Amino acid sequence: MSDYAEKRDFQRMVIDCAFSFSKKDEKQSLKGHVVNLSSKGILFTSNETFDEGTMLDIVLTPSNSLTPPMEASVTVTRIIDNNSVYEIACEIEEIK
Repeated sequence: MSDYAEKRDFQRMVIDCAFSFSKKDEKQSLKGHVVNLSSKGILFTSNETFDEGTMLDIVLTPSNSLTPPMEASVTVTRIIDNNSVYEIACEIEEIK
């Protein structure tokens, strides 16, 4: 029997796709891999690391051409180092 109760306000959608991002107001595009997405946050992996509080601009382009890309501004809230592949959790600040 499980006593687990989901405490999140929004369910996370497991997404397995590449995406691009950059530091706020910088032009250099970086690559990452989305792990999951919710209405308030995104979790992705990257070879790049950032400090908590860093602002990023992300562009998530679905493989389905009928769905438009999602562009958003996010703030880094947590970083976990898994042997130089960084798991980066962000809060979505604004969807553009």
